[in-house]
Amino acid sequence: MRRPVPSRRALLRYWAFQLPGWGLAAGLSFVAWEWFGVPAWAAGLALALWVVKDAVMARFVAHAYEGHGHGGPHDLVGKRGVAEEELAPNGTVRIGPERWRAVCAPGVARVAAGAGVRVGALEGLTAGVEPD
Repeated sequence: MRRPVPSRRALLRYWAFQLPGWGLAAGLSFVAWEWFGVPAWAAGLALALWVVKDAVMARFVAHAYEGHGHGGPHDLVGKRGVAEEELAPNGTVRIGPERWRAVCAPGVARVAAGAGVRVGALEGLTAGVEPD
């Protein structure tokens, strides 16, 4: 399954949370160069690799920085998602950046993998879904 592309807001939030780590990495690189005699090119390379690591990881984790409001899980009722696997009648769905256990709504026998779904109810941490 293709990973959803994070929004611009999520990417900006991700990068903002990386700034303190970059400051720490820059400080440690400086200390390694100044106090321990590490060559400047090696200290600079270590800092550059730290930033590159964050750039690579952005694709995989920035979606976790999507804003979801401040409501509880029952705010999912009415939201749309995608079935990650065939629901016959149980399986998993992706709603925004999150995976949820799901069960087909009464009267719905199955939902094909990749089909759009809408959350009709929430029972504990299991979403009751119907085809959208």
